[in-house]
Amino acid sequence: MKTSLREKGNSLAQFNPNYCVIDIETTGLDTRFDDIIEIAALRVRNNIVVEHFNCLIKYDGFTELPDFITQLTGITSENIESEGVPTEIALKTFIDFIADDIVVGHNVNFDINFLYDNIFGFLNYNFDNDYIDTLRIARRSLPELKHHRLIDLIKHFSLDTNNLHRAVADCSATKAIFDKCKDILGEDWVYIRRPKSKVNANDFSATITEFDTEHLFYDKHFVFTGKLERFTRKEAFQIVANLGGHPQNGITKDTNFLVVGDTDYSKNVKNGLTGKQKKAAEKQLAGQDIQILSENTFIEQL
Repeated sequence: MKTSLREKGNSLAQFNPNYCVIDIETTGLDTRFDDIIEIAALRVRNNIVVEHFNCLIKYDGFTELPDFITQLTGITSENIESEGVPTEIALKTFIDFIADDIVVGHNVNFDINFLYDNIFGFLNYNFDNDYIDTLRIARRSLPELKHHRLIDLIKHFSLDTNNLHRAVADCSATKAIFDKCKDILGEDWVYIRRPKSKVNANDFSATITEFDTEHLFYDKHFVFTGKLERFTRKEAFQIVANLGGHPQNGITKDTNFLVVGDTDYSKNVKNGLTGKQKKAAEKQLAGQDIQILSENTFIEQL
C-alpha cells in the first residue's frame, strides 16, 4: 500500500453548498495492516442531501470480523459474507459516486488515508479530491469544548445517536455538525492561519514536589510533534514536568520519547513525516533508546 508521498487534494476550511460527506468503517487504525469494511457517502446539493451511497466490503483474505469491531459497529461476519462486495468493486463504485466533489468528513484524514492507499493499490489512481474536516471546523466553532470527537459534538448538539459507528449514520451526523458550525461561524467564514506564539519547553517546571519514581515517564525526556487532540502543547509540557520528566523543544541525544499527534496540517511534513519524526528515526538507527508514541499510547501510559 502507498502510505507516503500521498498526492492528496487540498485541505479546505470553509463552507460549501455542494459536496459529498464520506465515512468509512475499518478493522483497525493502520492502513498497512487493516481493511475497509464499509464505505458511505451523502451527495449534498445546495446544502440538501440528494443521494446516498453505502457499501459493505468483503476484503481480500476475509474469514471473520474481530469481535470488538462487531461490538463497535454492529456489523457482523454474516453481514460481510452475505452483503459484502470485493474491495476493488466497492472502490470503483465509490469513485464514480463522488466524482470530483469536495469531500467532507470528521477527522477526515483518517478516511482519506485509508481510501487513498486502497484506491491507489487496487486501481492505481490518486484519490486527490479537495476535502474539509469538520473536526478542524468544530474546534474553531466551539473552542470551549474539551473534546471535539464526533460523539462529543453529537451530544453537544443533541443529535440522533442511533446506529453510530455505522458509516451512513456517521455521515448524517457529520452533515448535521457541518450545518451547526456554519450557523455559528457564518456561511462566508474561511479559516485564515495566524502565526502562533511559540511555546518553549524550557519554561516549564513541576508544580508538585513529590513524584512517582516508578512511573514509566519519570526522569524521561519528551518531545511532541503534530497537533495534539487531548491537550494543548502547554498542557502536554506541564504533564511531563509534573511526572518528574523533562519536556524538550527538539530531539537530542537525551530524548527518550517522541509523542506524535495529528500531522496532516503540519507545514513541516515531507514524505509523510515531520522533521522531528525523521530525526527520531535517525537516532533509533544510530542506537539511541528513543521510543515513538502516538498521542493515544501516551495517554494510556499516563
